[in-house]
Amino acid sequence: MDIQPWIKMANCIFELEKKLPPTDGSPATKRILDKMKNILEANGLQILNPIGEPFSETRTDVEATLTSDKTSKLLITEVLKPVIYTSEDGRKLLVQKAVVLVG
Repeated sequence: MDIQPWIKMANCIFELEKKLPPTDGSPATKRILDKMKNILEANGLQILNPIGEPFSETRTDVEATLTSDKTSKLLITEVLKPVIYTSEDGRKLLVQKAVVLVG
């Protein structure tokens, strides 16, 4: 199975979720996005949004751009692309690093 179209779909779903306001009055839209994520998960993909998580240079699942001169207690402040994992033979494999801003 070619995984690239699924990764593109995961990124599109992530972008749509980011663009929806948190108090969106359309539960139908959220329900459709949840169905789409369930389809991805059924095909072995897991999408993770690391926003708000601590950042250190030892993290291997993100590519970061620093937005401040601070060097301690860095947090992921914005996620441009999510972390995407796939499952293979019971193992979790990283297929896309998150692209993030850190401050």
